[in-house]
Amino acid sequence: MHVLDTNFDNVKFTKRLLHTRAVFEPRLLEIIRSAQAQGYEAAEVAMAIADAADDLILALASEHKAQH
Repeated sequence: MHVLDTNFDNVKFTKRLLHTRAVFEPRLLEIIRSAQAQGYEAAEVAMAIADAADDLILALASEHKAQH
């Protein structure tokens, strides 16, 4: 693989990541607002979501390693 190919892949990945965030961040904010309406603090909801996301990332990485 050439350096240019790698750079192109990185650009595609970065654009996809930015697009994914743009799609899901408003939904995340809706979840936080809904939780606030139930009495939770925004920071504690964000932390709980981040913690759950971290667990999921580790599980997905583990699955990916097991497949290779």
